[in-house]
Amino acid sequence: MSEVVSVSANRDGLVPKHLKRTVFLLDVDNTLLDNDRFSADLKQHLKRECGHRRAMEYWAFLEEIQEELGYDDYLGALQRYHNAHAHDPHVLEVSRFIIDYPFEARLFPHASQVVRRFKKWGKDCFGRRRGVSSAED
Repeated sequence: MSEVVSVSANRDGLVPKHLKRTVFLLDVDNTLLDNDRFSADLKQHLKRECGHRRAMEYWAFLEEIQEELGYDDYLGALQRYHNAHAHDPHVLEVSRFIIDYPFEARLFPHASQVVRRFKKWGKDCFGRRRGVSSAED
């Protein structure tokens, strides 16, 4: 069971030692990260690589996954696309686009400071994009 903790820092921005066991999970979509920009870039890339019809098919797979899981799983949608079009040579390029995407360039101003502040307060801080989870360094 999860516990919601109200964090009050002292003047140095530090919290009591017992909170050092706390792990913060942050939803970063359109809060810390410009997810709309990523989606627009991915749409453009898909149309260029796969064509309009197949790009729309990818987005239909993504919508199915959103309904099933409650979040976006971009690579999961690509896997479904690949299952439907096993011999489409564009799948690897689209996968590389998603994996190599410069998400750090899509951070909103001060997003890094927010994450660093949370790391001062707890043991770890994880950012969660819909479909992607990662520890913040």
